[in-house]
Amino acid sequence: MKKWTCAMIERLESAYKVRFEKEAVLVFLNDAYQNALMLRKDYTLESDDTLEDFLAEFDHTRDLFISQAVDRYPSNYNKIAEKISDLKKLNESIA
Repeated sequence: MKKWTCAMIERLESAYKVRFEKEAVLVFLNDAYQNALMLRKDYTLESDDTLEDFLAEFDHTRDLFISQAVDRYPSNYNKIAEKISDLKKLNESIA
């Protein structure tokens, strides 16, 4: 499970590094989403509230990132950096 969450965070960080290149951002976000799908598929039977919190926070961060990436005048990339930091903290508490 940890490999998927770490990969998701890594993809988000990569997207953040290239945040002004819309196509590259969307590729990294898609990769992160594919990892989230694999995580959901592999761990659907487990009842882990921390994992559910992580996935919900990931979805929110990804949606916020997409809205900024497609916006003509993005303004909220600092909020995305905060969300990625929050995901890292949640990831530390996952078993």
